[in-house]
Amino acid sequence: MSIITYMEEIKELLKEELPQLAASLNGPATEAEIAQVESRLGISLPDELRSLYLLHNGEESMGPGLFMGLRFLPLEELAAEWQVWADLEADFGEESGHYSVPLGWIEERYINRGWLPISEDGGGNHLGVDMAPASSGVTGQIINFGRDEETKYVIALTLGELLKFIRDTVKEGQFSVERDEEWVFWTYGREGNGHFLDAVRALPLPLGRSALEAGPGSLAEEGATGVNLAEQLEQSLDAGWLARIKEKSGSVAAFLKAKQLYFIRDGLTDAGPFAYCSEVRELVLSANEISDAAPLSGCTQLKVLYIGGNPIMDVSALSELAYLQELYLTGTGVIDISPLAKLPKLKKLVAENVPIVDYSSLSQSKSLRSLAVSNINGEQLRTICELEQLQELSIQGFADDETKQHIGLLSKLKKLKSLQLKQLELDDLTFAAALSKLEGLKLDDTSVADISAVAECESLKELELNGCERLGHLEAVAKSSSLQQFAGSFAQFNVLKELFVQKVDMSKMIGSMTKEEEEIWLAYNKA
Repeated sequence: MSIITYMEEIKELLKEELPQLAASLNGPATEAEIAQVESRLGISLPDELRSLYLLHNGEESMGPGLFMGLRFLPLEELAAEWQVWADLEADFGEESGHYSVPLGWIEERYINRGWLPISEDGGGNHLGVDMAPASSGVTGQIINFGRDEETKYVIALTLGELLKFIRDTVKEGQFSVERDEEWVFWTYGREGNGHFLDAVRALPLPLGRSALEAGPGSLAEEGATGVNLAEQLEQSLDAGWLARIKEKSGSVAAFLKAKQLYFIRDGLTDAGPFAYCSEVRELVLSANEISDAAPLSGCTQLKVLYIGGNPIMDVSALSELAYLQELYLTGTGVIDISPLAKLPKLKKLVAENVPIVDYSSLSQSKSLRSLAVSNINGEQLRTICELEQLQELSIQGFADDETKQHIGLLSKLKKLKSLQLKQLELDDLTFAAALSKLEGLKLDDTSVADISAVAECESLKELELNGCERLGHLEAVAKSSSLQQFAGSFAQFNVLKELFVQKVDMSKMIGSMTKEEEEIWLAYNKA
């Protein structure tokens, strides 16, 4: 059936119980209006979405929400919402902690210009038409995205199938209408299930598709084998593990389906049950007593892994985690990190207080962008400075006093945007002036005999000084014409506050202040 047919049936079926829906739908958009929005977005609307707008150009602001309570956006509002997200994409688009269900169908990002918001919930969340899907996805698939939507689902493969689901839901009476003095809206379920984006996740997805129709990796297929596996695992677990799982996830079945699992300081010595968590995307096992990482190889969709504070020495089992992007090893006993070079998507490695001997294998990792290390010697520093793709680097302490003589090698990292130096004693920061893309510099418990080179960092926007009491020529920092934010002690603030030519945000204070100092600081920030 066509979009028009589904829409007419929905309106007809609801004419008695929810006449406000038909009344709130706007008249048709014109081809000229559609063309104008397409030009603004640089995207051609798919045929079904075009047909829907040629029938109704969204709904009024107080409408009950065509999409089971989510308001259908007029073209102009679609474009405006899209622009809000597009303006944020450069800074926040690749923010971690976002997941696609099924794996590989939706780009795992916070923001994607290819997502067209066709509805809104008033809280920054949307149903969207995905015009830039991941490799397994379908152009035009219907997804959720927005401020609170970290896990993104393929809700329907087409707009038509979403409208068919709404029509069938109305036919079956699986909805409720809520009324107050000023507003009428409807929700999925006879008792009302609240937010449609919450309710829909409990249904087999994509809507209207079986596992065979949706293909390998679909949500329907994912749910087909879960029950038997949950039963088998539950029978094999001891009482301690069962209690942990029920506390964290509610049930073994939910544990196996979870996309995020957090077991922090839980006294775990055995990671065995995680071998069955093939759908987990973020796994936090910090500060336990796990020594064998082998079971984690079963977490085949893992994207973020925290295993810091565990007596793990061997990470070879992680080498097959094809989707792993962030790995936190701090405080483990890992010596050899060469298996990590095989990870095709590894972007971030945090390895502070880890007895790594050789960093040279990281040169094979073309995806690595962020690295945190500590207690490195001169040879290790030289090796790290060959990782020219790095954009973020944190160094905590040198293994010996001679290593600081090689600090100038950092000037080779021409793509570096963020640098953090902790617990170091340096003569100067001359190397930083050569880092033309450096935007953020943070010093923690670090002394610098001459910090004046900071003013020569042409792209530097943020400077933070935490516990840095010995900094020579601090006043020279005010010569920086690019600096936008400064954070430090009151004494440092007091030196710099009147010296900058441009307005610098100094609203963040590090350390305590007397009452008189706080008054000075507040007066400056109110000016």
